[in-house]
Amino acid sequence: MKSLFHFCITCHAEVLFRDEEDVRQITNILALEAFNCQVELWVDAVMSTHIHGIGYADEQAIIRFCRILKMRITKYHRARHLAQGPLFDPGYFLLCLDGNNHILAAISYVLRNGLHHGQSATAFSYPHCSANHLFRKDLGKEACVPAITSRIDIARCLPRRSPFPDHFAMDRDGMLMRSSFENLGLVEHYYRTPRCFDYYMSRLSGEEWQREQQQDPSNVDPITLELLEPANTYESISKMLAGEKGHLYSPSRLSDQDVCRIIDDEYVSGYHKASVYQLNWEQRKSIGVDLSRRFHLAPSQINRCLVL
Repeated sequence: MKSLFHFCITCHAEVLFRDEEDVRQITNILALEAFNCQVELWVDAVMSTHIHGIGYADEQAIIRFCRILKMRITKYHRARHLAQGPLFDPGYFLLCLDGNNHILAAISYVLRNGLHHGQSATAFSYPHCSANHLFRKDLGKEACVPAITSRIDIARCLPRRSPFPDHFAMDRDGMLMRSSFENLGLVEHYYRTPRCFDYYMSRLSGEEWQREQQQDPSNVDPITLELLEPANTYESISKMLAGEKGHLYSPSRLSDQDVCRIIDDEYVSGYHKASVYQLNWEQRKSIGVDLSRRFHLAPSQINRCLVL
């Protein structure tokens, strides 16, 4: 029997994408494996250390999807960046959703993930998620026009012999468009109106969300940050709540992708290597000290970008 699930796969020790090419390929892998595993994706958020999503499938299909997704992304990442060994944390997080308010809260959490983690000033300004693809016309945004629709041209941008349906379409950069592989129309139905959607994207977490979910007939735990971020400490949850108010975001703050770009362009080439993974421990530590001096970065960010 099919159900709606929230899923999350995490990679705390490294970053999943070091540049825009990684983002494109990981998004394409997400779409391809959902199709192959017969998982109907609704929304997703590709973060630098984890991927959140909402998918409709039977339980065995969504479990298989999470396992294969981790394997395929690891294979791509290790081949491109000349690395070995596991990429993701063991296991995955899976939560069955039941009840309109429960589902709406889970979808909203995924769409606002960039905001929670201080990567954007609003839910709409984080580029690697589905938030900007909903109610585009009503929110005054230009339509996303596919640039690549021919199966032959799409196949050239995907891994060899990757099956995909006829309705898949790509943007000009070779990334599959979320409007072609996610059921965004049904998601819009849950929000009912563009104005409600806009409200939910800026609404603060709190007891009101929980009271709404208690109106559902199902006996499920309400969606909260603590439920969907089980590995985080209390302080991390506090930071995520602060992120909802825009307190964590700064336009001058370097993202993980920014730091990786500096490492790969300025430091790795200086050692005449092709990848940060080819540097030895002492070389990486030396780069970390210099990054800390130059940019005053948090040790945790330096460690995951340098794979320390």
